[in-house]
Amino acid sequence: MNVSSGKPASAKLLVFYVVYVASMAFGRWVLAIPDIPIVVWPPNGVLLAILLTQPKQIWPWWVGFAALGELTGNAIWFHNPVGWALAYIAANAMAVVLAASLLRTNSRISFRFDRLSHVLKFLVICVLLAPGVSATLGSAIDAFVGKNPFTTTWPLWWLGDATGILIATPLVVSFMNAWNEKAWPQPMKFIEAAAIAVVLSLLSAWVLSRGATYAFILPMPIIWAALRFEFRGASFAVLVLTIAIAVHAQNFEHLPLSIADLVALQSKLKALILVAATIGLIVAGVARQQKQALEDLALANDRLEERVAERTHAIEAAERRFKATFENAGVGMSIVGPDGKLLRVNDSLARMLGRDVKEMEGHGIEEFTHPDDRALIEVAWAKLTADGMDEYEQEKRYLDKAEKAVWGHTTVSCVRHEDGTIAYLIKVIQDITERKRSEALRQLLMREVNHRSKNLLALVQVIARQTAKHSSDNFLDKLNERLQALAANQDILVHNEWTRVALSDLVAGQLTHFEAVADRVHLSGPPILLPPAAAQALGMAVHELATNAGKYGSLSNEDGQVDISWAVENESFHIIWRECGGPPVAPPERKGFGTTVLQKMAASTMSGEVSLDYSPKGFVWELSCPMTSLQESNSDDRRGATG
Repeated sequence: MNVSSGKPASAKLLVFYVVYVASMAFGRWVLAIPDIPIVVWPPNGVLLAILLTQPKQIWPWWVGFAALGELTGNAIWFHNPVGWALAYIAANAMAVVLAASLLRTNSRISFRFDRLSHVLKFLVICVLLAPGVSATLGSAIDAFVGKNPFTTTWPLWWLGDATGILIATPLVVSFMNAWNEKAWPQPMKFIEAAAIAVVLSLLSAWVLSRGATYAFILPMPIIWAALRFEFRGASFAVLVLTIAIAVHAQNFEHLPLSIADLVALQSKLKALILVAATIGLIVAGVARQQKQALEDLALANDRLEERVAERTHAIEAAERRFKATFENAGVGMSIVGPDGKLLRVNDSLARMLGRDVKEMEGHGIEEFTHPDDRALIEVAWAKLTADGMDEYEQEKRYLDKAEKAVWGHTTVSCVRHEDGTIAYLIKVIQDITERKRSEALRQLLMREVNHRSKNLLALVQVIARQTAKHSSDNFLDKLNERLQALAANQDILVHNEWTRVALSDLVAGQLTHFEAVADRVHLSGPPILLPPAAAQALGMAVHELATNAGKYGSLSNEDGQVDISWAVENESFHIIWRECGGPPVAPPERKGFGTTVLQKMAASTMSGEVSLDYSPKGFVWELSCPMTSLQESNSDDRRGATG
């Protein structure tokens, strides 16, 4: 092709002309309807394929030879007046050039079916838009010259053009790409392709002989071809299906059908080709995209391997510089002989184990390894000697001068003689003792959080059950108050990291909602720290006492007072809630959950005794328990038993 001169090679123009005329003959043969010269129009697909693969500056030559081919076909088969023929040619050319221009957004790059997005773009532009343009113009010409009404011609014209493009364009594009790239299938693939063609032909013959009842299975071989051979397989499979349908359609003229019934039948067959070709192209697009993704992944893997190789070479170069940096390393390093003795030890390793360099050099590495981890040395030596491994990593415990365990992450590189025997080992040991301690602490904290969560949920369950039992009328209000009290306890515990809580802070937290009468509540007592379980129990008790005082007791009027005091005497803890100045006090008629919280829960949790005094002068609540109940270990033991 001489692109610079603006003219394709004459031989190529001649071949295109022959193929164009042959495609018209093929279209006449595929489906014939009386009084309608052609119902499938592959020539537009042939021209579109050429325009999609050829430079734009020579498009006029291809369009001109397409017009010459169509005039030839008109002279042989259609016998339309020259004016009519030129009008049809213009309609077809306009639709094809429009489609090619929309697809060829980059005039220097040929269109290829490389991605699913390309397929979808092709289907929208070349199957929906372009045939619509040619059908509109062609049907208008037919109506103008009095051949057929516009509404009669348009559906047949659009369906014929769309079917023809789907048959011809992918086929011609695939063939031209294979020809230019000399990418022909291997013999085994030829055999597989032939098998697909045979299966599709026989299946089509069987389906069509039964009135196309099972036409839905015909796309299956096309999908097979698309998955195995992508767009080439899909396009050739569609051609085989079209030929099979054409052979079957040759007998339609003998059927006792009206023209309308014949048109409807053949429209269904064209729609079958259209659907099968569309499915094949979409599946081929997905297959091509998947293949491209795998190729990209393989390329990325190759690049990664190259970078890994470069890194390996860099490490080898660093090892050659090892001796120059040995003493200045910030981690422990040693050189171990083939007999397991330390030939050299740097200062960092000696400091890590609390020893001197001289007292380590010349001794076996097992002398500085924890007894429980010495078996790891034997395993490592077996890998180095028997398995031929040159590098390994392990985490094990060493022993410092005080015989305390020191965790180390050890990286070992083996330097060998030419005969493969071990010359020496280079060990880099990083102190990870703190990391190991942190991991152990983190595991402990996770177990603690799990344990405390279970206890908290159990406590909520008890509160809800008892509140429902004793406060059915105002259940939600009561439950909300008690859960708020529990939440206040939790806030204080969380603030203190679930260790110990100051009693004064706990009481003040439960009285937050009584700020208006804060000057009437008096706290006194020495600093006392409560463990979490005791804090929860006392917090709930103080909440119940404050709530009752606000509703019925000394905080329900304007003059009442509350004294909260605590003390430690003779290894016993005492706390007293004393009310005065309030309404006359009388024992409750029934005992609800509040009484349970004040008596049983507090006494049980703190292994103490609770007394309630309903004196008319003022209510008094007193708790006494041994100081051992305020120790973390005892509290935890009881909490564990509860949980």
